[in-house]
Amino acid sequence: MPSIEWNTVATAGATAVFVTLAVEYIAKPAVEARKERILEDARLRRDLVTAIMDLTLSATILTTDVPVDASASVKQSLRDERRRHYDRMRTRIDALHDDAGRYARAYQGAKRSAAQRYLACVKGLVLSERTRYQQADVVRSLAVPVVTILEGTVRRPLRFQDARLKLEKLVADTEVPAEPKPAGGLPSVRQPADDRT
Repeated sequence: MPSIEWNTVATAGATAVFVTLAVEYIAKPAVEARKERILEDARLRRDLVTAIMDLTLSATILTTDVPVDASASVKQSLRDERRRHYDRMRTRIDALHDDAGRYARAYQGAKRSAAQRYLACVKGLVLSERTRYQQADVVRSLAVPVVTILEGTVRRPLRFQDARLKLEKLVADTEVPAEPKPAGGLPSVRQPADDRT
């Protein structure tokens, strides 16, 4: 009858216990923390793109022309809706800007730069002297290039690069002072006359 090597059994048992404890207390927390960071970054990226789409919706309503033959009640309803959407847009931009660091952290490289440029630009817009119509028009124009960049992949490098160039141009255009409001409160030539202040 063969004898049992108790040293080998003890060594195997100790190794199993050591490996189990090392995995449980050292490796597993690091893997779980990395998994949580990845999930949080994915959620932040989704939230930012959703917020940009919401801002675009509000901006589109703010830039919609009022039919000339609309009744006074329809015009008033549209004014109220525009006011609501402007307040909504302003609140959303403030919240996005407050969390700009978290959103930027969710991206790397050119995407991070685009997210930061976009968030700084829209915050600057609402702080500027531009009319609500002008602000909404710029917010709407920024949406497609920034979303193209944020959701872009390496499989479409030309589209990604075109979007980057367009975003840079649009942001640079916002850094030029807006045209001054005309004296006497009359609407400017470039801006429709229906309450777009």
